[in-house]
Amino acid sequence: MLHMKTTRRDFVRCGSLAALGLTGFVLANEEASAAAEIGGEKVHDAKRIFVHAFNFKFKQGVPEEEIAELMRALANSKGKIPVLKELLIGKNVAPKRLQRGFQYGEIAIFEKEEDLKVFDRHPEHRKLVKRILPRMEFGNAMDFVPIGGAGTGIGTEKAGEKKSGFVHAFSFKFKQGVPEEEIAEVMNDLAQSKAKIPVFKEYMVGKNVARMGRGFQYGEIAIFEKKEDLKVYQNHPEHRKIVKRILPKLAFGNAMDFVPIAV
Repeated sequence: MLHMKTTRRDFVRCGSLAALGLTGFVLANEEASAAAEIGGEKVHDAKRIFVHAFNFKFKQGVPEEEIAELMRALANSKGKIPVLKELLIGKNVAPKRLQRGFQYGEIAIFEKEEDLKVFDRHPEHRKLVKRILPRMEFGNAMDFVPIGGAGTGIGTEKAGEKKSGFVHAFSFKFKQGVPEEEIAEVMNDLAQSKAKIPVFKEYMVGKNVARMGRGFQYGEIAIFEKKEDLKVYQNHPEHRKIVKRILPKLAFGNAMDFVPIAV
């Protein structure tokens, strides 16, 4: 079982929530180059973006209303931080056995990985971090460049248009001894399944380069129009075929499912 505990001192030393996910950008650039070449073939429609996901677990005794207010404030910060292409925040409604105690999730989309550091240092973000950190027990970061890039429509909604209706995020921790090449192959196939499953509004898979990744090696983010589409995805033959390949290799996973807070 993965040890998820992180002290408040660790968070303060890092300086912010986003800082928990920061890593050497050389690693991210190397991952982008590897992700853009699958099976020796270049992926030509790769619009590269950078994904930062964060899961929140708050201390026992912190009132739910107080947590919800902080998460609404975080969601509303999108309009104040220009480098954010999209910011989705929501309360976790995944099955309890897959939540691993995480109550809220954040997904931030940037044009490039360097923008995460800009986000991290922005005064509006740092102001919210000062309010959130004393109430947090621990968190988990997932940062990646999507395999094959992402021709994503996330963040392109015009004023008044409905935001993405339902978010499903999953973090993968594979068993010790499973070869990295074997993991990469099945994750590449998972990423490529996007074209075969019509219910996706967007779908992104990538290798975790977050410094505080807590042993999770890959991440998956699926955006749907509605919650019911998650079940359609899970029951789709293409997905079930890949799941049969993944499960024997998987130590455990963490799910974050939510309806984005309306802003």
